Amino acid sequence: MKVVRGLLFLTVIYTFGCGAGENRTNVELIQDMMDQISVKAQDWNPNVDPDFQAMRVPPENTVPRGFKPYPYTLGEVEKASRELRNPLSGQFGAEVLARGKKHFEINCAVCHGADGAGKGPVASKMAVPPPSLIEGKVLGYTEGRIFHAITLGWGVMGSYSRQIRKEEDRWAVINYIKNLQKKAN
Repeated sequence: MKVVRGLLFLTVIYTFGCGAGENRTNVELIQDMMDQISVKAQDWNPNVDPDFQAMRVPPENTVPRGFKPYPYTLGEVEKASRELRNPLSGQFGAEVLARGKKHFEINCAVCHGADGAGKGPVASKMAVPPPSLIEGKVLGYTEGRIFHAITLGWGVMGSYSRQIRKEEDRWAVINYIKNLQKKAN
């Protein structure tokens, strides 16, 4: 009896436990686990099956949960500059500056430099060099204007609202920039 159980056990192990080896598929007990049926967004053909769409367009005027639309357009720089107020304005505590520095070093320092002088590692390779954040015209910018530039982009700089998702983190970056400006001047 022990021999029969042993042979049965070895047969099961051999059948299901061993890999099939290179260039051969394994024994699949549950189908579609390794090779799943996938839906490609580009596969939709309204002439073949109009009801089957991989990607559906959401109904008009719907927004995701927790989404707060940005009220200004790219051309409304002056309006944003006047109306946007930094909820962290004047807060130069260690926590706010550390958060701003973290995001600045990840997203901004590559172009503007770690000190904000506009001489980051990639600045020399850019067609339009980034401006210094610690001198020149940027010194006169309001916090709202800088926030608007980070959120929507400005000139050749693209939007950083996807990289710095929380508005409070963008305001912390602005506090960090203001702190760099104080140190430089």
